[in-house]
Amino acid sequence: MYRPLSAWINRTHPISERFYTPEFVDVPKDDWSVWLSIEEVAPLYKANEMKWLGLMDSRNETRNYLDEAAEIIDGLDGGWLDNEERVWILDELGDPPLPSLPIYLITCSDEEGEELVYIGKTENTNRFLGGHSASLKLHAPEYKNKNKKIYRGTVWFHNNDEYISLDWVQPEELAVDLLDSTESHLIYNFQPKLNTSKKKKNYAKWGFYIHIQNFLEGGFLNDAFVST
Repeated sequence: MYRPLSAWINRTHPISERFYTPEFVDVPKDDWSVWLSIEEVAPLYKANEMKWLGLMDSRNETRNYLDEAAEIIDGLDGGWLDNEERVWILDELGDPPLPSLPIYLITCSDEEGEELVYIGKTENTNRFLGGHSASLKLHAPEYKNKNKKIYRGTVWFHNNDEYISLDWVQPEELAVDLLDSTESHLIYNFQPKLNTSKKKKNYAKWGFYIHIQNFLEGGFLNDAFVST
């Protein structure tokens, strides 16, 4: 799984200004490019065994990692690491945090193909929001003999200057709104059978164009595009 801070820790890109400019605030626009990166899949019955790192906790892990890194190298200003600083950070802190995977997709499949039946989001760790109600609906006779999977993904943005992980968006309230807008776009576009809200109207606040990339074997929905 790709770690959002990897480019910085591997010295291929400077760290975002947002991490050393306290007053930094993102201003999303409709022309931001958006990617949903599908990073994990499991049989649905194992959903509660997955590590559900919520958006808020992931943001805190990133902030804590960078706060400790800043102490080790005497600040983040300037963005770039030299090789010695990189070694110090990895020796003291290890690899950067993994991203949150706050968008989940539930599918059913048989010999005729794979169908997306539910889309959800989770902001909090240790909770599979909406999962239990969706699972109950999947006991309906039409789903009895189908394989059921859950995919999880993270969201990235590009604003013509940099790639921005959802875990980086400032302030936190905006990150939550962007997550909700991403979910709204997906539900309205795909009209999953088991979702009951957000299907009659697109409630997204921004008119993003979403590119779905699935890096897993089988590549369900890979290179699918969602427009307003």
